[in-house]
Amino acid sequence: MSVTRRDFLKSALTAICLPAGLVDRTKADSGHHVVLRFAAMSDVHFDKSNPPDAPQKIHLAKSIQMMNSYSARQEYPAFDALVVAGDLSNHGVAEELYPFREILDREMKPETTRVLCMGNHEYYGGNLEFFEETFGIKANDHYVINGYHFIMIAPEKGTCDEGDYLYIRDWFAEELKKAHEAAPDRPIFVVQHYNVADTIYGSDVPEEFHSGVKDLLGVIDRYPQVIHISGHSHAPTFHPRSMWQGTFNAIGTGSMCYLWNYFEGAGRIDYLKGGDYGQEGGTFLIFEVYDDQSVLIKLYDTISDSFLDREYLLINPSDPETYIYTDKRFDTAGTPSWPENARLEVTARSADSAVLDVPAARDEYFVTYYTLTIEKTASGEGDQPRVFRFWSDYFKKNPSARFTVPIGELAAGTAYRVKVVGTNAFKKETPTALTAEFTTAEA
Repeated sequence: MSVTRRDFLKSALTAICLPAGLVDRTKADSGHHVVLRFAAMSDVHFDKSNPPDAPQKIHLAKSIQMMNSYSARQEYPAFDALVVAGDLSNHGVAEELYPFREILDREMKPETTRVLCMGNHEYYGGNLEFFEETFGIKANDHYVINGYHFIMIAPEKGTCDEGDYLYIRDWFAEELKKAHEAAPDRPIFVVQHYNVADTIYGSDVPEEFHSGVKDLLGVIDRYPQVIHISGHSHAPTFHPRSMWQGTFNAIGTGSMCYLWNYFEGAGRIDYLKGGDYGQEGGTFLIFEVYDDQSVLIKLYDTISDSFLDREYLLINPSDPETYIYTDKRFDTAGTPSWPENARLEVTARSADSAVLDVPAARDEYFVTYYTLTIEKTASGEGDQPRVFRFWSDYFKKNPSARFTVPIGELAAGTAYRVKVVGTNAFKKETPTALTAEFTTAEA
Protein backbone atom coordinates (compact mmCIF):
# COMPACT_ATOMS: atom_id res chain seq x y z
CA MET A 1 0.00 0.00 0.00
CA SER A 2 1.33 3.43 -0.94
CA VAL A 3 1.71 5.87 1.94
CA THR A 4 0.90 9.53 1.40
CA ARG A 5 3.05 12.24 2.90
CA ARG A 6 0.20 13.14 5.26
CA ASP A 7 -0.31 9.54 6.40
CA PHE A 8 3.41 8.98 6.83
CA LEU A 9 4.00 12.06 8.93
CA LYS A 10 0.88 11.41 10.99
CA SER A 11 2.20 7.96 11.96
CA ALA A 12 5.69 9.35 12.59
CA LEU A 13 4.35 12.05 14.90
CA THR A 14 2.50 9.43 16.87
CA ALA A 15 5.53 7.14 17.07
CA ILE A 16 8.16 9.57 18.30
CA CYS A 17 6.19 12.56 19.63
CA LEU A 18 7.56 15.33 17.44
CA PRO A 19 6.85 18.92 18.51
CA ALA A 20 3.24 20.03 18.09
CA GLY A 21 2.44 22.11 15.04
CA LEU A 22 4.46 20.20 12.45
CA VAL A 23 2.26 19.35 9.50
CA ASP A 24 2.72 17.43 6.31
CA ARG A 25 3.62 19.63 3.37
CA THR A 26 1.58 18.66 0.33
CA LYS A 27 0.39 20.71 -2.57
CA ALA A 28 -3.18 19.94 -1.59
CA ASP A 29 -3.11 21.31 1.95
CA SER A 30 -0.16 23.66 2.36
CA GLY A 31 0.58 25.65 -0.75
CA HIS A 32 4.21 24.50 -0.73
CA HIS A 33 5.76 23.61 -4.04
CA VAL A 34 8.75 21.74 -5.47
CA VAL A 35 11.68 24.04 -6.27
CA LEU A 36 14.36 21.43 -7.03
CA ARG A 37 14.25 17.90 -8.46
CA PHE A 38 17.11 15.51 -9.10
CA ALA A 39 17.79 11.80 -9.49
CA ALA A 40 20.49 10.00 -7.50
CA MET A 41 21.96 6.60 -8.33
CA SER A 42 25.20 4.67 -8.01
CA ASP A 43 27.01 1.48 -8.90
CA VAL A 44 25.99 1.27 -12.55
CA HIS A 45 29.14 -0.78 -13.28
CA PHE A 46 29.58 -0.48 -17.02
CA ASP A 47 32.10 -3.12 -18.10
CA LYS A 48 34.36 -3.19 -21.15
CA SER A 49 32.88 -6.57 -22.08
CA ASN A 50 29.30 -5.21 -22.13
CA PRO A 51 27.49 -5.44 -25.49
CA PRO A 52 25.28 -2.51 -26.58
CA ASP A 53 22.21 -4.19 -25.10
CA ALA A 54 23.76 -4.92 -21.68
CA PRO A 55 21.30 -4.43 -18.79
CA GLN A 56 23.49 -1.71 -17.26
CA LYS A 57 23.25 0.39 -20.42
CA ILE A 58 19.55 -0.21 -20.92
CA HIS A 59 18.67 0.70 -17.34
CA LEU A 60 20.75 3.87 -17.34
CA ALA A 61 19.11 5.10 -20.54
CA LYS A 62 15.61 4.15 -19.38
CA SER A 63 16.15 5.85 -16.02
CA ILE A 64 17.05 9.15 -17.65
CA GLN A 65 14.12 8.83 -20.04
CA MET A 66 11.84 8.15 -17.09
CA MET A 67 13.09 11.25 -15.26
CA ASN A 68 12.52 13.43 -18.31
CA SER A 69 8.95 12.19 -18.82
CA TYR A 70 8.07 12.13 -15.11
CA SER A 71 9.31 15.67 -14.56
CA ALA A 72 7.49 17.01 -17.60
CA ARG A 73 4.16 15.83 -16.13
CA GLN A 74 4.62 17.61 -12.80
CA GLU A 75 3.61 21.10 -11.73
CA TYR A 76 7.34 21.79 -11.41
CA PRO A 77 8.51 20.33 -14.73
CA ALA A 78 12.30 20.48 -14.40
CA PHE A 79 14.81 17.63 -14.05
CA ASP A 80 17.57 19.73 -12.52
CA ALA A 81 20.39 17.25 -11.95
CA LEU A 82 21.55 13.69 -12.28
CA VAL A 83 23.69 12.57 -9.34
CA VAL A 84 25.80 9.41 -9.70
CA ALA A 85 27.54 8.48 -6.44
CA GLY A 86 30.40 6.47 -7.90
CA ASP A 87 31.19 3.19 -9.62
CA LEU A 88 29.94 4.26 -13.01
CA SER A 89 32.22 1.53 -14.32
CA ASN A 90 34.13 -1.57 -13.30
CA HIS A 91 37.61 -0.35 -14.19
CA GLY A 92 37.43 3.37 -15.02
CA VAL A 93 38.84 2.83 -18.52
CA ALA A 94 37.82 4.41 -21.83
CA GLU A 95 35.91 1.32 -23.00
CA GLU A 96 33.57 1.82 -20.02
CA LEU A 97 33.47 5.56 -19.36
CA TYR A 98 33.00 6.57 -23.01
CA PRO A 99 29.80 4.51 -23.44
CA PHE A 100 28.52 5.96 -20.16
CA ARG A 101 29.19 9.47 -21.43
CA GLU A 102 27.55 8.66 -24.77
CA ILE A 103 24.29 7.67 -23.06
CA LEU A 104 24.32 10.87 -21.00
CA ASP A 105 24.95 12.93 -24.14
CA ARG A 106 22.12 11.19 -25.98
CA GLU A 107 19.46 11.08 -23.26
CA MET A 108 20.03 14.09 -21.01
CA LYS A 109 18.80 17.59 -21.71
CA PRO A 110 21.39 20.39 -21.68
CA GLU A 111 19.75 22.08 -18.70
CA THR A 112 20.21 19.02 -16.45
CA THR A 113 23.44 19.28 -14.44
CA ARG A 114 25.67 16.21 -14.27
CA VAL A 115 26.97 15.59 -10.74
CA LEU A 116 29.27 12.61 -11.27
CA CYS A 117 31.30 11.19 -8.40
CA MET A 118 34.20 8.76 -8.57
CA GLY A 119 34.02 5.41 -6.80
CA ASN A 120 36.66 2.85 -5.96
CA HIS A 121 36.11 1.02 -9.26
CA GLU A 122 37.12 4.10 -11.24
CA TYR A 123 40.68 3.41 -10.00
CA TYR A 124 40.86 -0.25 -11.11
CA GLY A 125 42.51 0.72 -14.41
CA GLY A 126 41.63 4.39 -14.59
CA ASN A 127 42.52 7.42 -12.49
CA LEU A 128 41.26 10.80 -11.32
CA GLU A 129 42.76 12.75 -14.21
CA PHE A 130 41.21 10.51 -16.86
CA PHE A 131 37.80 10.70 -15.14
CA GLU A 132 37.94 14.50 -15.13
CA GLU A 133 39.03 14.64 -18.77
CA THR A 134 36.33 12.23 -19.92
CA PHE A 135 33.42 14.10 -18.36
CA GLY A 136 34.84 17.62 -18.41
CA ILE A 137 34.37 18.07 -14.66
CA LYS A 138 36.40 18.24 -11.47
CA ALA A 139 36.39 15.10 -9.34
CA ASN A 140 36.08 17.30 -6.24
CA ASP A 141 33.73 20.20 -6.84
CA HIS A 142 31.02 22.44 -5.41
CA TYR A 143 27.92 23.22 -7.47
CA VAL A 144 25.00 25.52 -6.77
CA ILE A 145 21.76 24.43 -8.44
CA ASN A 146 18.64 26.55 -7.94
CA GLY A 147 20.27 28.02 -4.85
CA TYR A 148 21.06 24.59 -3.32
CA HIS A 149 24.63 23.48 -2.72
CA PHE A 150 26.03 20.16 -3.96
CA ILE A 151 29.54 19.08 -2.89
CA MET A 152 31.02 15.99 -4.50
CA ILE A 153 34.22 14.34 -3.34
CA ALA A 154 36.34 11.56 -4.84
CA PRO A 155 38.44 8.96 -3.01
CA GLU A 156 42.19 9.39 -3.39
CA LYS A 157 42.52 5.74 -4.38
CA GLY A 158 40.34 2.65 -4.63
CA THR A 159 41.27 0.73 -1.50
CA CYS A 160 37.72 0.70 -0.02
CA ASP A 161 39.14 1.47 3.40
CA GLU A 162 39.75 4.19 5.94
CA GLY A 163 41.86 7.11 4.75
CA ASP A 164 40.73 7.35 1.12
CA TYR A 165 39.17 10.79 1.76
CA LEU A 166 41.62 12.29 4.22
CA TYR A 167 43.47 14.13 1.45
CA ILE A 168 40.35 16.21 0.71
CA ARG A 169 39.19 16.76 4.30
CA ASP A 170 40.41 20.37 4.66
CA TRP A 171 38.98 21.42 1.30
CA PHE A 172 35.70 19.72 2.14
CA ALA A 173 35.50 21.52 5.49
CA GLU A 174 35.99 24.88 3.79
CA GLU A 175 33.36 24.16 1.12
CA LEU A 176 30.83 23.03 3.74
CA LYS A 177 31.41 26.24 5.66
CA LYS A 178 30.83 28.31 2.49
CA ALA A 179 27.61 26.43 1.70
CA HIS A 180 26.28 26.84 5.23
CA GLU A 181 27.05 30.55 5.35
CA ALA A 182 25.45 31.11 1.95
CA ALA A 183 22.21 29.27 2.83
CA PRO A 184 22.07 28.34 6.55
CA ASP A 185 18.44 27.17 6.39
CA ARG A 186 18.76 24.99 3.29
CA PRO A 187 19.91 21.38 2.91
CA ILE A 188 23.43 20.80 1.62
CA PHE A 189 23.82 17.73 -0.60
CA VAL A 190 27.13 15.88 -0.17
CA VAL A 191 27.89 13.16 -2.71
CA GLN A 192 30.47 10.52 -1.78
CA HIS A 193 30.83 6.94 -2.95
CA TYR A 194 31.59 5.33 0.43
CA ASN A 195 29.07 5.48 3.26
CA VAL A 196 29.91 7.34 6.43
CA ALA A 197 30.50 4.65 9.07
CA ASP A 198 27.70 3.72 11.47
CA THR A 199 24.95 5.61 9.68
CA ILE A 200 22.84 3.86 7.03
CA TYR A 201 22.20 0.13 6.61
CA GLY A 202 25.41 -1.58 5.50
CA SER A 203 27.74 1.15 6.78
CA ASP A 204 28.67 -0.56 10.05
CA VAL A 205 30.05 -3.86 8.75
CA PRO A 206 33.51 -2.93 7.39
CA GLU A 207 34.83 -6.45 7.90
CA GLU A 208 32.47 -7.69 5.20
CA PHE A 209 32.62 -5.00 2.55
CA HIS A 210 34.52 -1.96 3.87
CA SER A 211 31.38 0.03 3.18
CA GLY A 212 31.70 2.71 5.87
CA VAL A 213 34.58 5.09 6.60
CA LYS A 214 35.15 7.70 9.30
CA ASP A 215 37.35 10.07 7.28
CA LEU A 216 34.86 12.97 7.34
CA LEU A 217 33.59 12.69 10.91
CA GLY A 218 34.36 15.83 12.84
CA VAL A 219 33.59 17.86 9.73
CA ILE A 220 30.37 16.60 8.20
CA ASP A 221 28.61 16.27 11.55
CA ARG A 222 29.02 19.98 12.31
CA TYR A 223 26.19 20.67 9.87
CA PRO A 224 22.86 18.91 10.52
CA GLN A 225 21.48 20.21 7.20
CA VAL A 226 23.84 17.92 5.27
CA ILE A 227 22.09 15.24 3.27
CA HIS A 228 24.82 12.71 2.53
CA ILE A 229 24.23 10.62 -0.61
CA SER A 230 26.37 7.49 -1.01
CA GLY A 231 26.60 4.18 -2.86
CA HIS A 232 29.15 1.36 -2.66
CA SER A 233 27.25 -0.98 -0.33
CA HIS A 234 24.65 -2.05 -2.94
CA ALA A 235 22.21 -2.27 0.00
CA PRO A 236 18.52 -2.06 -0.99
CA THR A 237 17.06 1.44 -0.62
CA PHE A 238 13.79 -0.21 0.42
CA HIS A 239 15.43 -1.22 3.71
CA PRO A 240 14.20 1.47 6.17
CA ARG A 241 17.67 1.94 7.64
CA SER A 242 18.91 3.07 4.23
CA MET A 243 17.61 6.43 5.43
CA TRP A 244 19.32 7.67 8.60
CA GLN A 245 19.21 10.85 10.66
CA GLY A 246 21.55 11.60 13.55
CA THR A 247 24.05 14.45 13.59
CA PHE A 248 23.18 14.92 9.90
CA ASN A 249 21.05 13.16 7.25
CA ALA A 250 22.29 10.21 5.17
CA ILE A 251 20.79 7.96 2.52
CA GLY A 252 22.09 5.10 0.41
CA THR A 253 21.31 4.98 -3.28
CA GLY A 254 21.17 1.20 -3.53
CA SER A 255 22.60 0.03 -6.85
CA MET A 256 21.74 0.11 -10.54
CA CYS A 257 23.53 -3.19 -11.16
CA TYR A 258 22.86 -5.67 -8.37
CA LEU A 259 21.64 -5.58 -4.78
CA TRP A 260 23.25 -6.94 -1.63
CA ASN A 261 22.38 -7.48 2.03
CA TYR A 262 24.49 -7.60 5.17
CA PHE A 263 24.91 -10.28 7.82
CA GLU A 264 25.19 -7.83 10.74
CA GLY A 265 26.62 -10.51 12.99
CA ALA A 266 23.89 -13.03 12.23
CA GLY A 267 26.17 -15.54 10.55
CA ARG A 268 25.94 -16.78 6.98
CA ILE A 269 22.69 -15.89 5.22
CA ASP A 270 21.88 -17.33 1.80
CA TYR A 271 19.86 -16.01 -1.12
CA LEU A 272 17.13 -18.21 -2.52
CA LYS A 273 16.56 -18.43 -6.27
CA GLY A 274 19.00 -15.68 -7.20
CA GLY A 275 17.30 -13.18 -4.94
CA ASP A 276 20.15 -10.67 -5.26
CA TYR A 277 18.84 -9.63 -8.72
CA GLY A 278 22.07 -10.71 -10.40
CA GLN A 279 23.04 -8.19 -13.07
CA GLU A 280 19.46 -7.17 -13.91
CA GLY A 281 19.27 -3.79 -12.23
CA GLY A 282 18.16 -2.16 -9.04
CA THR A 283 16.85 1.18 -7.82
CA PHE A 284 17.53 4.89 -7.92
CA LEU A 285 16.19 7.84 -5.92
CA ILE A 286 14.17 10.91 -6.88
CA PHE A 287 14.66 13.94 -4.63
CA GLU A 288 12.03 16.66 -4.58
CA VAL A 289 12.86 19.72 -2.48
CA TYR A 290 9.99 21.99 -1.44
CA ASP A 291 10.06 25.72 -0.83
CA ASP A 292 9.74 25.11 2.95
CA GLN A 293 13.01 23.09 2.70
CA SER A 294 11.31 19.74 3.29
CA VAL A 295 12.65 16.96 1.08
CA LEU A 296 10.66 14.04 -0.29
CA ILE A 297 12.66 11.05 -1.55
CA LYS A 298 10.95 8.53 -3.82
CA LEU A 299 12.29 5.09 -4.72
CA TYR A 300 12.16 3.91 -8.33
CA ASP A 301 12.63 0.27 -9.32
CA THR A 302 14.37 -0.21 -12.66
CA ILE A 303 13.24 -3.82 -13.05
CA SER A 304 9.48 -3.28 -12.78
CA ASP A 305 9.76 0.28 -14.14
CA SER A 306 7.66 1.59 -11.27
CA PHE A 307 7.86 3.34 -7.93
CA LEU A 308 8.37 1.23 -4.82
CA ASP A 309 5.82 1.63 -2.03
CA ARG A 310 8.06 3.59 0.29
CA GLU A 311 8.96 7.27 0.53
CA TYR A 312 11.30 9.12 2.88
CA LEU A 313 10.18 12.55 4.06
CA LEU A 314 12.75 14.86 5.64
CA ILE A 315 10.54 17.43 7.35
CA ASN A 316 13.31 19.94 7.99
CA PRO A 317 16.79 18.52 7.32
CA SER A 318 18.39 21.40 9.23
CA ASP A 319 16.54 20.71 12.49
CA PRO A 320 17.36 17.50 14.40
CA GLU A 321 14.20 18.00 16.48
CA THR A 322 12.21 16.93 13.41
CA TYR A 323 14.26 13.84 12.61
CA ILE A 324 12.26 10.64 12.18
CA TYR A 325 14.77 8.11 10.83
CA THR A 326 16.95 7.89 13.92
CA ASP A 327 18.45 4.97 15.82
CA LYS A 328 15.49 5.24 18.21
CA ARG A 329 13.70 3.04 15.71
CA PHE A 330 15.55 0.05 17.17
CA ASP A 331 13.52 0.65 20.34
CA THR A 332 10.22 1.80 18.83
CA ALA A 333 9.92 -0.64 15.92
CA GLY A 334 7.34 -3.36 16.30
CA THR A 335 7.90 -7.11 16.44
CA PRO A 336 7.23 -9.36 13.43
CA SER A 337 4.57 -12.05 13.67
CA TRP A 338 3.24 -15.00 11.72
CA PRO A 339 -0.06 -14.80 9.83
CA GLU A 340 -2.99 -16.45 11.54
CA ASN A 341 -2.96 -20.22 10.95
CA ALA A 342 0.53 -20.03 9.38
CA ARG A 343 2.12 -23.45 8.97
CA LEU A 344 5.61 -24.71 8.18
CA GLU A 345 5.17 -27.59 5.75
CA VAL A 346 7.45 -30.33 4.44
CA THR A 347 6.56 -30.72 0.76
CA ALA A 348 9.15 -33.31 -0.27
CA ARG A 349 11.64 -35.65 1.33
CA SER A 350 14.20 -38.22 0.24
CA ALA A 351 16.82 -40.29 2.03
CA ASP A 352 19.18 -37.34 2.40
CA SER A 353 17.13 -34.19 1.81
CA ALA A 354 13.85 -32.40 2.34
CA VAL A 355 12.04 -29.37 0.95
CA LEU A 356 10.27 -26.92 3.24
CA ASP A 357 7.48 -24.48 2.43
CA VAL A 358 7.86 -21.42 4.69
CA PRO A 359 5.20 -18.67 4.86
CA ALA A 360 6.36 -15.05 4.95
CA ALA A 361 6.01 -13.40 8.34
CA ARG A 362 4.30 -10.06 8.81
CA ASP A 363 5.91 -6.82 9.94
CA GLU A 364 5.22 -3.08 9.76
CA TYR A 365 8.20 -2.88 7.38
CA PHE A 366 9.15 -6.44 6.40
CA VAL A 367 11.05 -9.47 7.66
CA THR A 368 14.64 -9.28 6.43
CA TYR A 369 15.74 -12.88 6.88
CA TYR A 370 14.69 -16.19 8.42
CA THR A 371 16.63 -18.55 10.68
CA LEU A 372 15.90 -22.24 10.34
CA THR A 373 17.12 -24.74 12.94
CA ILE A 374 16.99 -28.48 12.29
CA GLU A 375 17.88 -31.27 14.71
CA LYS A 376 17.31 -34.97 15.09
CA THR A 377 14.25 -35.76 17.17
CA ALA A 378 16.24 -38.38 19.06
CA SER A 379 19.62 -36.67 19.30
CA GLY A 380 22.56 -38.81 20.25
CA GLU A 381 25.95 -37.93 21.64
CA GLY A 382 27.75 -35.52 19.33
CA ASP A 383 24.60 -34.54 17.45
CA GLN A 384 24.32 -30.75 17.11
CA PRO A 385 21.47 -28.69 15.67
CA ARG A 386 22.18 -27.23 12.23
CA VAL A 387 21.29 -23.60 11.52
CA PHE A 388 20.44 -22.13 8.11
CA ARG A 389 19.55 -18.54 7.34
CA PHE A 390 18.03 -17.14 4.17
CA TRP A 391 17.11 -13.67 3.00
CA SER A 392 13.56 -12.71 2.21
CA ASP A 393 13.06 -10.90 -1.11
CA TYR A 394 11.65 -7.80 0.60
CA PHE A 395 13.49 -5.54 -1.86
CA LYS A 396 11.45 -6.72 -4.86
CA LYS A 397 8.39 -4.91 -6.12
CA ASN A 398 6.28 -8.00 -5.43
CA PRO A 399 7.89 -9.96 -2.57
CA SER A 400 7.08 -13.63 -2.04
CA ALA A 401 4.26 -14.80 0.19
CA ARG A 402 6.00 -18.14 0.72
CA PHE A 403 9.52 -19.53 0.31
CA THR A 404 10.67 -22.91 -0.96
CA VAL A 405 13.70 -23.96 1.10
CA PRO A 406 15.72 -27.11 0.29
CA ILE A 407 17.79 -28.83 3.00
CA GLY A 408 20.44 -31.43 2.19
CA GLU A 409 22.98 -33.65 3.91
CA LEU A 410 20.38 -35.42 6.07
CA ALA A 411 20.59 -38.98 7.37
CA ALA A 412 18.39 -41.67 5.86
CA GLY A 413 15.46 -43.02 7.86
CA THR A 414 15.87 -40.37 10.54
CA ALA A 415 13.28 -38.27 12.34
CA TYR A 416 13.91 -34.50 12.39
CA ARG A 417 12.42 -31.49 14.07
CA VAL A 418 12.69 -28.10 12.36
CA LYS A 419 11.78 -24.58 13.49
CA VAL A 420 11.82 -21.18 11.79
CA VAL A 421 11.89 -17.62 13.17
CA GLY A 422 11.90 -14.34 11.24
CA THR A 423 14.00 -11.22 11.93
CA ASN A 424 12.99 -7.73 10.85
CA ALA A 425 15.00 -4.70 9.73
CA PHE A 426 15.53 -3.61 13.34
CA LYS A 427 16.81 -7.02 14.47
CA LYS A 428 13.63 -8.09 16.26
CA GLU A 429 12.48 -11.70 15.97
CA THR A 430 9.08 -13.30 15.78
CA PRO A 431 8.22 -14.20 19.40
CA THR A 432 7.23 -17.70 18.35
CA ALA A 433 8.72 -20.17 15.91
CA LEU A 434 6.93 -22.25 13.30
CA THR A 435 7.76 -25.92 13.78
CA ALA A 436 7.39 -29.17 11.89
CA GLU A 437 8.60 -32.77 12.19
CA PHE A 438 9.38 -35.28 9.45
CA THR A 439 11.28 -38.46 8.77
CA THR A 440 13.58 -38.94 5.81
CA ALA A 441 13.11 -41.92 3.50
CA GLU A 442 15.05 -45.14 3.97
CA ALA A 443 18.16 -45.47 1.81
